[in-house]
Amino acid sequence: MTARAETPPFVVYFDTREQTPIEPPPGVVVERVTMETGDYTTPVLQGIAAIERKSVSDFASSITHGRERFDDEVRRLLAYRWRAIVVEGEIAEVWRASAVHPHSVLGSVASFFARSDLPCLFAGTRPAAARLICGILRRWEERLATECAEEARAT
Repeated sequence: MTARAETPPFVVYFDTREQTPIEPPPGVVVERVTMETGDYTTPVLQGIAAIERKSVSDFASSITHGRERFDDEVRRLLAYRWRAIVVEGEIAEVWRASAVHPHSVLGSVASFFARSDLPCLFAGTRPAAARLICGILRRWEERLATECAEEARAT
């Protein structure tokens, strides 16, 4: 019988200001670090990619009375090659939580993507948001590794 090598856990960093960090799926370890912007990244992706996590009420606040502060956050995220917002809920919950017209919420989501290449992904639930965050970060790491390997072969 051959011993199977253990796969090291996938490490996800979360910002020290994050009040309620994600509960990671199996095989993922989260570590608290200080990040300039965003809430989640990995050791490999630091300075390259960041994900901003929002609860429904936080997102609703960010696109209404907290919009100016959130626009500053979006501007800081523009320094990253890869960036995303993950909301722990459904888009319909945002307009119910904020009493903002659905067209205004949709306009904000469209604006973030069209103007800043910043997708807003609505995960439905908190556990789904955790899986989505970890899945995106893992795939960005894979993409970066592929690009580095292709670059090395070309030289």
